[in-house]
Amino acid sequence: MIILSGKEVKPSLLALACSDSNLPKLSFYLYSDKDSLPSFYYLKGIKKILTELNIPFTEGFLDKNDKEENNLARFKEEEKGKYVIVARPLGISYEDKFLSLIDPSYDPDMMTIINKGKLYSGDLNYLPATAKSVKEILKFFKLDIASKKCLVLGRSLTVGLPLAELINKGNGLLVLAHSKVSSIMLNKEAKEADFIFLATGKPSLISRESFNPQQVVIDCGFSKGGGDLGFVPNDDELSSYTPVPGGVGVLTSICLILNALFLEKNH
Repeated sequence: MIILSGKEVKPSLLALACSDSNLPKLSFYLYSDKDSLPSFYYLKGIKKILTELNIPFTEGFLDKNDKEENNLARFKEEEKGKYVIVARPLGISYEDKFLSLIDPSYDPDMMTIINKGKLYSGDLNYLPATAKSVKEILKFFKLDIASKKCLVLGRSLTVGLPLAELINKGNGLLVLAHSKVSSIMLNKEAKEADFIFLATGKPSLISRESFNPQQVVIDCGFSKGGGDLGFVPNDDELSSYTPVPGGVGVLTSICLILNALFLEKNH
């Protein structure tokens, strides 16, 4: 079994970013709920790579005790001319209004409606960071999805649906499922799949018995106990898989930088 380590892929992506003449032009704005522990850890990795690459950044924070219009006004003023990362969820009913204020040219996680439209029109340059990380892993390890049956478990706008577009453009046979599908159906589809992409944030939706030694598993999930796979496979259980931690998540921060460099080049 081959372990698809994000740590093996990362140096080449870092080198790509460092060689880009647009790198000194980048500046980031990181927005979050200051009291959110998941947001803290998410942004911690991003701040680490920004510091490593000498990319300046500022931070803004949601004030849940203030009015909606005031929070939005501060955000709009502070994010001008910077590449914006919103650590979601913010835990408020008007979260999408923040995204609507972002200039698509400064949206490295490709969450604005315009950038999503470009992705679903077939341009994989607009993949969000996690899906782009998967693309880079497949490329690095020379894993070809063409004519292979690919099960995507998860339908989020940030991971599941972009992965479906990646598979579609890669000429794979796409099966898109989600956590509301019955376990009987999920396990049936899993047994027949060549590639399984896990992206629900809910571990063990597919039973261990439904995997086989010919399969590739790309685990985009993360929870306290690991990823969505729900177990650490033995050497003879899978063909290859991404570990959690150490797999897809290792690359998301550098993929945000690469997305920003793409946008900077195409302003």
